[in-house]
Amino acid sequence: MVNAYLSWSNIMDVRSELLSLKDEANAEFEAKLIPGDHVIIGARLPEMRKLAKKVARNGWKEYLGTWDPEYLEDYMMRGLVIAYAKVPLEERLRLYADFVPLIDNWSVCDSFCSTWKPQPDEKEALWSFILPYMDTDDEFQMRFATVMMMDHFIEDGHVDKVIEEMDRARNDGYYLKMAVAWCLATCMAKYPEKVMAYLRDGSSLDDWTYLKTIQKALESYRISDDMKEELRLMRKACRESPGHPNRHLSLGNH
Repeated sequence: MVNAYLSWSNIMDVRSELLSLKDEANAEFEAKLIPGDHVIIGARLPEMRKLAKKVARNGWKEYLGTWDPEYLEDYMMRGLVIAYAKVPLEERLRLYADFVPLIDNWSVCDSFCSTWKPQPDEKEALWSFILPYMDTDDEFQMRFATVMMMDHFIEDGHVDKVIEEMDRARNDGYYLKMAVAWCLATCMAKYPEKVMAYLRDGSSLDDWTYLKTIQKALESYRISDDMKEELRLMRKACRESPGHPNRHLSLGNH
């Protein structure tokens, strides 16, 4: 339980609160899911969010200035505090730029991306900020941009650009390719015909990402049964003609 009466004056205050949230069973579970060599204490995300909000309200600059990471949760906390801080957009993007290179796993990435909700008049500046990360050839910086697009830009006016960025994403990292498939399946749930047309008409996705996109779409409750049947045929065609640039052409044979 987060102490409501602590003054967030330095890193040790936050560290002691984090350690009070230690959960060994959850740490063991998370260690199986999160790659890397980080020490994990197993603090659960809802409790960490409460703590991060408190830090963001009381001394977040001091916290960031004395930040000295020891645990996975320290990275999670830094990202959450930055995302919850009430700052002008220009300063927020500067803080984001400092943090993104520190991301080296999906858990820190995805919780960070989903926390701050940009206002409509902030969207274009945010889009311009995240777009260059798609060209870094860094698995997790590209995942950051991909998840940001998925969380904040699957909407009229941006969805076509999102699909284009997913199509041109080039990195063999598992966590980037999973994010691309997740993003496209999420696009399909909201814009089914648009994404189906993209998958039918010669996407540039590698077979693994193409099939993973279909798998995630088939798992969605928001995709119609008729569309799922077509997706199954597309999956079958891809498996029978791997690497074929126009996988949809063989659909008529099934």
